[in-house]
Amino acid sequence: MNHTPENEDALSRRVAELIHRLEYHNYRYYILDDPIISDVEYDALYRELKQIEESHPELISDDSPTRRVGVSTAQTDFAKVRHPYPMLSLSNVFSMEDLVRWDTAARKFFPGKVDFEYVVEPKIDGLSVALTYEDGVLVRGATRGDGTIGEDITLNIKTIKSVPLKLRQLEGKPVPRRIEVRGEVYLAIKDFETLNRELAEKGEKLFANPRNSAAGSLRQKDPAISASRPLSIFLYNLGYIEDGLEIQTQTQALEYFRELGFRTAKDIKLCRTLEEVENCVRDWLARRDSLDFEIDGAVIKLNDFKTQELLGYVGRDPRWATAYKFPAREATTVLKAITISVRRTGSITPKAVLEPVQIGGTTVQNATLFNEDEIRRLHLKIGDTVLVKRAGDVIPNIVKVLDERRTGNETDFEMPKNCPSCGFPTRRDPEYAVLYCTNNSFDCPDRIRDWINHFTQTMGMEGLGVKITNRFYDEGFIRDFADIYSLKKEQLTSLERFGERLADKLLAQIEESKQRPLSQLLAALGIEGIGQKAAEMLAQHFKSLARLRAATIDEIAEIKGMGKVAAQSIVDFFANARNVALVDKLLAFGVRTSDPEDSDEKSSKPFSGMTFVLTGKLLNYTRQSAEELLKRKGATVGSSVSKNTTYVVAGEDSGSKLAKAQALGIKILSEQEFEKLVKD
Repeated sequence: MNHTPENEDALSRRVAELIHRLEYHNYRYYILDDPIISDVEYDALYRELKQIEESHPELISDDSPTRRVGVSTAQTDFAKVRHPYPMLSLSNVFSMEDLVRWDTAARKFFPGKVDFEYVVEPKIDGLSVALTYEDGVLVRGATRGDGTIGEDITLNIKTIKSVPLKLRQLEGKPVPRRIEVRGEVYLAIKDFETLNRELAEKGEKLFANPRNSAAGSLRQKDPAISASRPLSIFLYNLGYIEDGLEIQTQTQALEYFRELGFRTAKDIKLCRTLEEVENCVRDWLARRDSLDFEIDGAVIKLNDFKTQELLGYVGRDPRWATAYKFPAREATTVLKAITISVRRTGSITPKAVLEPVQIGGTTVQNATLFNEDEIRRLHLKIGDTVLVKRAGDVIPNIVKVLDERRTGNETDFEMPKNCPSCGFPTRRDPEYAVLYCTNNSFDCPDRIRDWINHFTQTMGMEGLGVKITNRFYDEGFIRDFADIYSLKKEQLTSLERFGERLADKLLAQIEESKQRPLSQLLAALGIEGIGQKAAEMLAQHFKSLARLRAATIDEIAEIKGMGKVAAQSIVDFFANARNVALVDKLLAFGVRTSDPEDSDEKSSKPFSGMTFVLTGKLLNYTRQSAEELLKRKGATVGSSVSKNTTYVVAGEDSGSKLAKAQALGIKILSEQEFEKLVKD
């Protein structure tokens, strides 16, 4: 860009605008705990400002967010606290190339070759606090605030059970006269979900995410409210220590924290090369969705405190640490429409249709809305700008509506008075926020289609996805799920784009499904309230479909964990003539309806005590059939790789699970090795 007065004036105005917007969003995020933009949008604004300032240092002002840690305003409800040493934030990297550049920049401060040790920790998404102890007793808890001045939240901090009120006395080690430790207060994901459910029942405003719920819970005026919420803390840093143990490294500090009675995150790693750091970062990313707390990245610190001191800081960022940010799981987009689907149970479910948006490397176009009450709770209108969250393989959901972005052109949505599939009137369940189709004559097309798809997928017919089963129904080949077993090759090949090879593959899957275990068949029948776990309990107890059909409510309910509601549902299912006819059709087609009686445990369960994890695509097995084969032999089939995994079976296009297994040294089986193992 040419340095004309006009261009410089435009840049100056843009810098002022960016500073104003970032300060406002800092205030919404840190003070009100009510952000109206996603982290991705905020980071983009921040990066733009930083790039302009780097190119035009004359435009840097003291009030720029790049010169400070965060927001400068603290709530007046709490006394202000000045931190003896600033609680600075971290620079961000988004790739290994960025991390190498960070490492190279740090090495320039040392003449000759230098060997770094790195500590890799999870970046907990919570609220940063500083805890001060005098002679081993907690005297103050403070928020980070703007890094220099925070808020005194001592009374609320004391309600957190994982915060020791008094430090443990260590044999042979002095109690520090004064020590400040720093950590992250968070709310476990399951506790966050429970809290939001309770708030929804009371008609109160919900929290957008676990981070906001932790901040909101910790900064309550009434400590009793904080005490009622199961907050937790992980320590991650030593602020300072006076007249105590001499600590020289981050790993020593973390060990010392544990000795004093504090919690630190598990699986923190000490690495000696950037390659090891990369493996650790990948491991945390792979485990992200299995953790019971939110993380948004990994923190990399140089281990040695003297090295840290020599490197110092640049602006607001320490040169000796950085945060490797993971792909965002939240983004803002526009709600284009709400569509309705009718499930096999008759429940009518709304679904959000979104302007496509990238979240965590995946294009998201739809989000779940659960039920009518969820739409009301969110005050959702067609055309709203919404915050959408996606975690792992979980269906994305709308977290909140960004009211400030409304233009007045948004429109309300009403649930249908009649079933969109068959036209029968709808009714709302008086106990639950669920709308139902009242057509109980088994001729609601969408209900039947969904029931067929549920059956084929539960029975492991992975090739018969929803589009294919819907097509078979629409062509008149099948009228219910039992008709799947009546399909003929000439029917399939008569359809466009159905060659002999595909037809043979699908028919082979259908034939193979006849030998599924009884538990799988019971789950596939679609009995209300009977999922896979309950089906396994029933199969283990009754051993055959005939015995279950003849059982009374009391006989079923006496099974531990079953209960009378589930028992009534089962008896009602087999009392319905249409359901009995479907089961009889399955019997006529040769579907297995009983399990063999137990034989010698050692010979029938050779994989007892072993845990298998499947990853990638197997050529000769569907995922369902491979899992069932392993379970029949006594194995546990896990969803994620851990140090307790016995084998990882790796098919084509294996992903992060394979990488993690290699890092942990777990035995990896090819499909051929797996096949040999299960047949031996």
